This record gives sequence, C-alpha cells and structure tokens, in this order.
Amino acid sequence: MNSRRDKGTILIITLWILAILAILSVGVAGRMGLELKLTGLYRDNMTALYLAKAGIERAIAIVGTRDKNVNSLTDDWTNNNEDAAPLFKEIVVSNLGAFTVSYPFEEEKIFYGVQDEERRININTMPKEAIERLLRYLEVTEPDPAILAASIEDWRDEGATREDGSPEDDYSAEGYPRKDNFFDVGEELLLVKGMTPEIFNKIKDCTTVYPKTSAKLNVNTASLPALYALGLSVDKSQDLIATRAGDDGIEGTDDDKPFTDPTAFQLFLSSEPKEILPDKSAGLPDFKSSYFRIVSYGETNNKRGHKTVTCVIGPPEAEQKDQVLFWDER
Repeated sequence: MNSRRDKGTILIITLWILAILAILSVGVAGRMGLELKLTGLYRDNMTALYLAKAGIERAIAIVGTRDKNVNSLTDDWTNNNEDAAPLFKEIVVSNLGAFTVSYPFEEEKIFYGVQDEERRININTMPKEAIERLLRYLEVTEPDPAILAASIEDWRDEGATREDGSPEDDYSAEGYPRKDNFFDVGEELLLVKGMTPEIFNKIKDCTTVYPKTSAKLNVNTASLPALYALGLSVDKSQDLIATRAGDDGIEGTDDDKPFTDPTAFQLFLSSEPKEILPDKSAGLPDFKSSYFRIVSYGETNNKRGHKTVTCVIGPPEAEQKDQVLFWDER
C-alpha cells in the first residue's frame, strides 16, 4: 500500500513540476516575443532616424548651391519641381525606406524643400513695433499687443528701463529672472510675461530667433503676416504677393517676378496706392536668405519606423560655411 501511495505522490509532484515548467515556458516565450518586438521597433525607428538625417544632408547640400544674391520661391532648395527632378519627395534610400523634406506653404499646399528663416519676424532683432503689428494681425487682443511686444523687448534687451523711462517687467513672482538677453529658441517666448500657449501657437510659425546679429525680412518669401508686421497695409501686402507671383498669380512657378534690389522694391512702394515704411522698418527689407529651417521625415519600408528631424542651419559669424544651429528629433 505504501508503495502505491508513494508512486501516486511522485506522479502528482511530477505533474505539478511539469505544469509549473509549462507556465514558465509560456511566460519566457511571451517575454522573448515582446523583447523581439521591442528590438524590431527600436531597429525600425533608428533606421527611420537615419533616413531623416539623410534628408537633412541632402537639403544642406542643395542649400549650399543657392544664389547668394537673390532668393525666391522659385528656387529648387525651397520649392523643387519633384516631377521634373526629384530631390526631396519620398526619396528611396537603398532598400531601407525613404525620406521627404517639405513644409506647409499655405493651407492645403505643400512645398518640397527648405523654408528660409528670413521669411519670418525675428523676435531677437526686429523692433517691438513690428512684433506689435504681427500680434495685431493675428488678432491677439489680450493682453494688449503693445504691452506684450514691450514685454518681449524687455526680455531680450539688457536695460532695466524702457524708452519712456518706465521700469521693465519684474519676474520675481514667476520665480525666475528676466533674461535680458537674446531668445535661444522660440519656445522661450512662453516665459515672457503675458504670453500664453494660445498666443504662442498663433505666432510660432511667423517668428524666428535667427539670426541674432541682424534684422532682415526677405520680401520675396515673406508671408502676409510678416509683410504686415514690416509696416505695409494688408492691401499693399497682398499686392506685393500678387506682384512677385507673376502673371499666373500662383507663387512658386516659373513666371514669378521676385524683387532683385532696393530700387525695384522702392518702385513697388511708389506705385499706387503709395506707401512708406515706418522709419524703424526702412532698413529691414532684403532679397536673399542665409538661414534655413529643414524638416525631414523618414519612414521605413515596412511602415513601422517613423522619425521627423527638424534643424536650422546658417552661417556662423565671420564664416561662409553653414552650420547646424538647432536640432530636434521626434
């Protein structure tokens, strides 16, 4: 009897051990499957990242060949004809995937290429009056655009008082000091007194922090809000855009008529209805660009890896070769 009982006990123990081993095997297999999936996802995302970086390198190379005197929306670096000579749209790299370098130009309109920073209002160097006009055009009403523009100027300049002798904004309640120096990134605007995420989202695509050495606006590429901020009326700004668009009225086509020098621009201002730029804006119009924002999207062939790299390039002081000034990976 004891022998049978012992055999039965051994059988039960053996079955329990087998059950436990089976459960452990299932768990290990599941964990290994998860690890393999995570490894595959990491591999795909890294591949997509390097595809996006390949797009950055392509864009930098194309930008380096640009005309250094006049730049407009017909240049291949900013609005390439992908049907005639593919440079930026779904460019296949080996058998890994493809990259696309593009940016939204207008509603439901995509340009394949690079966007220049000189088409935007520079919050580091533009007069506060230009920033105020931009805020008004974008329908910012609270706080008052004049007050918010003055606060932006307070943040970037080194003085403790404003032009009228009044004290600049105090940030002791916010828990951090007023910077009294240039903005390093656009998101820094969110630290300025009176700035809200809603206002920032309105103005972020119309502003830049590059360069920190000069204030220029390329009137051949500038948007309507930027032209209004420069000091032109809405009607004159629209007239300028129509003039540079050429006979077909469509920007970025072969018949575009960009401004090439100050004389041509002054002739435009003198045409009816005549307008004169404000004194502080008189020296701001330009016809070329030196700083560029590149947005490159990489995607693997299996559609599992997706990465977007955004960078800004431009010449460092006293040098001609472009360098990366800003880099973001998502």
